[in-house]
Amino acid sequence: MKILHISNFVQKQQGRLFWNHCFKINNGFIRNGHNICLFSDRDMSRMNRLNKLNNNNSLNKELLATFKNYDPDIVVLGHADKIHNRTLQEFKTIKKDIKIIEWSVDNYYLDDTKNKFTKRTNLIDAFFITNADESIKSCLNDNNSISFFPNIFDSSIEQLKIFENNSFEHDIFYALSYGVGSGKIKTKKSDYDREVFLDFIKSEYPEIKTNFFGYNNIQPVWGAEFEREISKSPISLNLSRKPHLKYYSSDRISQYLGNGSCIFVDKNSQLEDLFSNDEVVYFDSADLNDFGKKIYYYVSNKNEAKRIAKKGWERGHKSYNEKIVTKYFLDIAINKKPSTEYSWPINQYFL
Repeated sequence: MKILHISNFVQKQQGRLFWNHCFKINNGFIRNGHNICLFSDRDMSRMNRLNKLNNNNSLNKELLATFKNYDPDIVVLGHADKIHNRTLQEFKTIKKDIKIIEWSVDNYYLDDTKNKFTKRTNLIDAFFITNADESIKSCLNDNNSISFFPNIFDSSIEQLKIFENNSFEHDIFYALSYGVGSGKIKTKKSDYDREVFLDFIKSEYPEIKTNFFGYNNIQPVWGAEFEREISKSPISLNLSRKPHLKYYSSDRISQYLGNGSCIFVDKNSQLEDLFSNDEVVYFDSADLNDFGKKIYYYVSNKNEAKRIAKKGWERGHKSYNEKIVTKYFLDIAINKKPSTEYSWPINQYFL
């Protein structure tokens, strides 16, 4: 199958975002035997200064020419905000049986995701998002669907096995990103919902050796430096932005767990359907004392933390890898139902 994948392939970021989902999705399609043509909407937009003046009309003309030259069987969009609806409609005019799907790793109620999906609902055959709350179906019309997919693990990207390390410089790792654009701390932005856990550890357990980034004026960490720093601790905190939605987690979960770190997960994410209590450590975000006791226990029992990390690493790479998830995308897009059993609950919503 020929697949035109339109997303932000972040060439501007000089390789520091090599773990992005767009690359894992490319890998999955290719490893499943498909041919992929890539179109990086944001990078292409920057290449022509006219796009700033003409609302990316030049960009969309480039994409339309690409579509005609490549003649794909399916178009896949991922956070491709610069693509006009009229361009997608032109795809359907040129090729009436074309399928167009869109994936997102954002919380449905953050980053204007709900509005973006709703504006495209008449053009998208199937939406995919890393949330499973029933409210996500509000963007649909009578002819399409939206369904959950898990954050993707890719062993060619998450290559570490931290649980095999015999010694560590630190006890706990966390990297607050402030978004991928600038990659730097935003001085006017507060992330108190997540920083409260970091503050608690610092104040109540000063003996614990923390390695936190994007916090207390320490800049976020990216690329290979991220890999070097996460390797220095057996435990990582997987903290996500609110509101809590069923199965929603920051996409950092696959970076942390996929590299073999023992991760702490807020039970409000309801991820027990994907990872057992023996594969990650769940804590109650409404009870900081519960959180602190569990942190202290696993810091004091690193072999137990490493055992859980290994089991979580095995689960992620076995059940939620790039080949399995992209196969699911095509199952739903083309057949409108799974062709096999998957390791996550199939929450697929139609109106």
